[in-house]
Amino acid sequence: MAKRGDRIENDRVLSFEQVVVDLMPFIDTPLRMEIQLGQTRMTIRELLDLEAGSLVELKKSAGEPMDVLCKDRVLIRGEVTVLEDSLGLRVTEIVDSDRRV
Repeated sequence: MAKRGDRIENDRVLSFEQVVVDLMPFIDTPLRMEIQLGQTRMTIRELLDLEAGSLVELKKSAGEPMDVLCKDRVLIRGEVTVLEDSLGLRVTEIVDSDRRV
């Protein structure tokens, strides 16, 4: 006899599988992703005073994970890494994995 918890888990798996099936026609659709390094607030005066070589302090500490956003929603977090001559992001966390699809 299946327990209530087992039934809920099975329903969840089936519904996830159905979501995947429903998404298959769109699986190769490109999405714009943003990796957010940090944020800050500035006055218009401070913005106009910026010049080449100016530093802008961000509200994030070195070593903190970067947020990856799609349509203004954080999907994953990761750490910046260097891949040959390019920057990359190593995924460290999938945010709210139940809602990522």
